[in-house]
Amino acid sequence: MAEKNKINLRSIKDAAAKSASSIDLETAKEKAVRAGEIIGGKAQEIKDSALAMKEDIADKLTELDRMLESSITEYNDAYTLMNDKGLQLFVERTRAVDTIGFVESLVNSIANRPKSFDAEFEEIRLERDSFLSTCDFGQRELQAAREAAGGAGAGIAAGASVAFMAPTAAMWVATTFGTASTGTAISALSGAAATNAALAWLGGGALSAGGGGIVAGNALLAMAGPIGWTIAGATLLTSILLFTSKKAKLNKQKNEEIEAVKNNTEKVREIDAQIKQLLDETSAIRTGLAASCTSCLPLFGKDYSAFSEEQKKSLGALVNQTKALSALFGKTIA
Repeated sequence: MAEKNKINLRSIKDAAAKSASSIDLETAKEKAVRAGEIIGGKAQEIKDSALAMKEDIADKLTELDRMLESSITEYNDAYTLMNDKGLQLFVERTRAVDTIGFVESLVNSIANRPKSFDAEFEEIRLERDSFLSTCDFGQRELQAAREAAGGAGAGIAAGASVAFMAPTAAMWVATTFGTASTGTAISALSGAAATNAALAWLGGGALSAGGGGIVAGNALLAMAGPIGWTIAGATLLTSILLFTSKKAKLNKQKNEEIEAVKNNTEKVREIDAQIKQLLDETSAIRTGLAASCTSCLPLFGKDYSAFSEEQKKSLGALVNQTKALSALFGKTIA
């Protein structure tokens, strides 16, 4: 019995040894290593794909930020050109006021002048006084905005921008776009209403309320009234709009802001062209009037009844030119 058990154990050992010898351990090891490499490779591919996707998203966000900044720079360039022409127009108009004053003194010095000349100059004075009144309006609005912007909710940037704004800037905008373009005058309001109007005047209402997208873009760039454009210089515009365009914003919002900036850039360029046309027209008439006034200076203090027909025609043409120039005072940009 014991002998039989020894034989069975021997048989089992022999079978196990035979089975073990039939297994290629090196091959199995290689397969295991190869399988591990494949799994590791797949894992790395998944990781690389995830990282690439993350970088792609980051790149898109960065690209939108770059596009927004670029569109704002483009707007600032267009605004600067418009602002320069607006100031030139204002200077040309103030020169026109002086030139008209010289012509008026010349005509008033002439004895026995036609009564029609006095009637013409009454209309001319009304146009001139309206222009000067609009200049005063611009200065009053600036002062009212300064006071209102100092109230709660106006913000440091808004208050500082109004504080450093030159009266000339307020006057050129008021005379170029007209007083009606500002809506209800800030100077006619008080308290919270004045502060809210000042914020709208600055285009900061939507921003202070936490608004964004097209609403904020239009409010900041188009403004509640064109007079607010003088506040939207490069520094304030860039700092406020870029500051509010946080990374956390959705792509849709950024795209809307970019579109809003581009739309307003086109509007500013259109206005720039209109201002240039009015500037060229005003400059041409004023220069011609100044030359005519110089040629008529020998008539100063003389008697109209003693004038030759040519002198009378020259004086009549001078009055007509003066009336044409004064009419341009009331011409505003839509």
